[in-house]
Amino acid sequence: MHKVYLKQAWQMLKEDKVIGIITISGTALAITMIMVVILTQEIKTKNITPEIYRERTMYIEYTREESREKSHININPVSGRLYKQYLSQLKTPELLSLQKRDQSRISIINQDEYLNVDILYTDSEFWKMYRFSFEEGKPFSKEDFHSGLPTAVICKSMAQKLFKGESPLGKEFLYKNKQHRICGVVKDISTLCDKAYSQIWIPYTSVFEKMEDGHFTVVILAGNKNDFNNIKKEVRESEIRNLREIDKNTVQFIGPYSRRELLVKEGNLTNEDPNLKKSAFRFYLILAILLLIPAVNLSGFSLFRIINRTSEIGIRKAFGANRKTILTQVLYENLLTSLTGGIIGLLLSYFTVTLIKDRLFTIENNSFGEVTIPISSFISPSIFFYVFLICLILNLLSSGIPAWRASRLHTADAIKS
Repeated sequence: MHKVYLKQAWQMLKEDKVIGIITISGTALAITMIMVVILTQEIKTKNITPEIYRERTMYIEYTREESREKSHININPVSGRLYKQYLSQLKTPELLSLQKRDQSRISIINQDEYLNVDILYTDSEFWKMYRFSFEEGKPFSKEDFHSGLPTAVICKSMAQKLFKGESPLGKEFLYKNKQHRICGVVKDISTLCDKAYSQIWIPYTSVFEKMEDGHFTVVILAGNKNDFNNIKKEVRESEIRNLREIDKNTVQFIGPYSRRELLVKEGNLTNEDPNLKKSAFRFYLILAILLLIPAVNLSGFSLFRIINRTSEIGIRKAFGANRKTILTQVLYENLLTSLTGGIIGLLLSYFTVTLIKDRLFTIENNSFGEVTIPISSFISPSIFFYVFLICLILNLLSSGIPAWRASRLHTADAIKS
C-alpha cells in the first residue's frame, strides 16, 4: 500500500509540474535557511579535530579585580601571578593549560625576508588537550618547557614558506631576537578551531623570564561534563581561600565557562553565568519562525492542489475510501515533495555555508589563517535527523489542514464540485 501511495504521489508531481517545482523550491529554500542556522551552531560547538574534547573543556579568559575601597575595577586577561596563586592547585580538572595568542614577524637567520605569522604561546599540557596530526617530529616536551628552551612546532604551510620544501626539523627561525629550533611539523588546522589554531606554537617560558610576567587564557579539561559545576565551585572557593590581606584588590575570575557558555557570553565581561535556557529558547524560536513562514505559504499550494482534486476525492470515497486513506495519501504526496526539497535544501545549505563562511565565522584578531570547514562537520547523523524532522514538520504544517478538510467532504458534494 505504501508503494502505491508513493507511485501515485510521483505521478501527481509529474502531472502538475509547475506547482510541484514551486513547492519543492519553497521547501528547499526553507530547509536551506534553517540548516545554515543549525550548521553554524553545530560547527562552533561540536568536536572537530584537533579540538576533540570541546564538550568537556572550560575556559577562563579574563579576571575582574576590584579595589577594596571599590574605587576602580580592572578587567584583564588572567595574569601568571593570579593563575599561580588561585588556579594552579585545582584538584577537579584533568588538565590545566595556559595559552596566549600573538601576531608577529619571524625570519630565517641571516635572511632579510620577514613573514607575518600567528603565534600561540603555550605549555606542554597543551598537546594532551588537543589531537594534532604530526607530519614530522613531535611536540616540545615537558622538560623543554620547564627549561625554557626556544623551541617550536610549526604548521606545514608555514614550513614550506620558510624552507621551500626542505625538511624543517632542527632548523631555526628568528623570533624576538631568539633563535627558535623547530621540533615538529603539524598539518594546517582551520581558524574555526579558535583555541588550538596557530601557525607556530612555542613554550611561553621561552618568551617570559617569569611566568608572572604573562597574561593568558586558562584552558581547563574536565574528566567529563558532570565535573563542570564542581570546577566552578572550586574556583569560587579558591577566590575566597587565597585572598590575602596584602592584596590591594579582590579577585574574581570571569568563568570558567564551557564552550557553549562562552559563545552565549559574546564579549559580555560581567561575572554572571550565561543563561543557556534563554539562549536555547531564542535559537528554537528563530527556527520556528523560519519553519512557520514557508509552511503557511506552502499550505496555500497544497490547498489549491486539493481543491482541483475534489471530484477525484469524491469518487474515491464513493468506491469505499475512508478518511484515513485519503488523509494518508495526501500526506504521502506532500511528504515526497518535502523530502525532495529537503535533500536539495541540505545540499544548498552546505554550499551556502561554504560560500559565506568568512562572514558566518568571524575570527578574532584578523588571523592570517584560513577558514576551512571539516567534512566531518557536514556529514553527521544529527544533521540528517534534523533535516528529516524538519521535513516531517513542514509536511504536517503545510498539508495537514487541507488534507483533513478534504477527508471531511461529503461524497456527493465532492463529486459535484
